[in-house]
Amino acid sequence: MKEKEAKELVVQAGIELVHSGLIARTWGNVSCRIDQETFVITPSGRDYLTLTPEDIVPVRIADLGYEGSVKPSSEKGIHAEVYRLFPEINFAIHTHQEYASAVSAAGLDFMPLSGKNEHFSEKVLCARYALPGTKSLRRNVAEALRKSTSNAVILKHHGTLCYGNDYDNALKTALELEKLCCDFVEKPTKISRRKPLDSMQRDKDQTQAGSGERDTYQANGNPFAYALKQAVLEKKGGFVLLNHDPEVVHYSQLTRPLHPFLDDFAQIVGIRAKVAENDNNSILKGLQHGSAVFIRNCGAVCWGKNERDAEAVSMILRKNCRAYFTAAIFGRPKPINGFESALMRLVYLKKYSKLAE
Repeated sequence: MKEKEAKELVVQAGIELVHSGLIARTWGNVSCRIDQETFVITPSGRDYLTLTPEDIVPVRIADLGYEGSVKPSSEKGIHAEVYRLFPEINFAIHTHQEYASAVSAAGLDFMPLSGKNEHFSEKVLCARYALPGTKSLRRNVAEALRKSTSNAVILKHHGTLCYGNDYDNALKTALELEKLCCDFVEKPTKISRRKPLDSMQRDKDQTQAGSGERDTYQANGNPFAYALKQAVLEKKGGFVLLNHDPEVVHYSQLTRPLHPFLDDFAQIVGIRAKVAENDNNSILKGLQHGSAVFIRNCGAVCWGKNERDAEAVSMILRKNCRAYFTAAIFGRPKPINGFESALMRLVYLKKYSKLAE
């Protein structure tokens, strides 16, 4: 394939993945093989909707080398493993899609399936966890790829890697995997013999604003919300919103802090999100060392330097709550260890500060 055509396909895939909801902001990455020696991949830390073919970076499969000033995705190594192990594969997509990410936190070595189709065999393997962007993660993914008979592997506590012989097949694999993971989590099956997530008393009546609605503290007649917004803005500045998603409201009924079950939670939200009492002082204290805090029985406050950042915190908080409850279905709610979570948070904050300068 010509380099120009490969770059255009990667840009097109990024846009389609954003519109499908499988990729958000700068998370995840997309690549396309040019030949047996080279592939092109999305750059590091760039919004998919702003990318042009000139932003897509050629990378050598053998040594991950590249030319020019545009830095390729930090996960280029796992894409290289796909192309190295499977000569017939020409397109790869790494996502943090919600239901597959939830399955990634369940402590499973594989997700069993009830039948075969074009993209999947009887199971989807789960690669062992390692910190994102590391050689250890690349080795763990390569180990799972060698054993896989499906066109996807799940990366524990992280997301997915989907691939196909062309653009269309890779995209269909990612979309189908999300549906399979949703069915596996939400519906009782003979395979899992576990309690379905819908039976865990997640009633929309628990929410004040309904499923998925978020009070951004506009003039909405809610005195508590307005007073809380003013208190947080006075203390921290930035932007604040309140998350009423069912998973978040459900977790706010618990007493223990929520720890990272997904690595993007550790990076962007923090090493824990506490459950605070329904008063401003408790909530502000809970926000001292993180970007989100639960309000008991109400939902959660999400903070960011701007509206877009606060929305990212809210989205990731919901994903991490779903990951926790999914792990609980299988009796294995084990978060990422504290040292690795703290390291990811530190690296993210330093990197983010540089980008914000």
